[in-house]
Amino acid sequence: MKTAKEIIMKLVDEIPETKVGEIIDFLLYLKNKKEQDLYLEPDEEEEIWNLIENDERICADKVSELFNGK
Repeated sequence: MKTAKEIIMKLVDEIPETKVGEIIDFLLYLKNKKEQDLYLEPDEEEEIWNLIENDERICADKVSELFNGK
């Protein structure tokens, strides 16, 4: 069975070079965020996953609103 880090590393290896900057930004965000602040409400998480799955672009302010529950 693979560990979570191994799965993440495999996924990162498969990401196109054009998306690497976005991944770095997101990982830095997660690294610097307090653990308790990383949890989302189910509807917030669903909205974010829908955006990811559809490769939709949203502005940074909207991302902040979704992560901060505003």
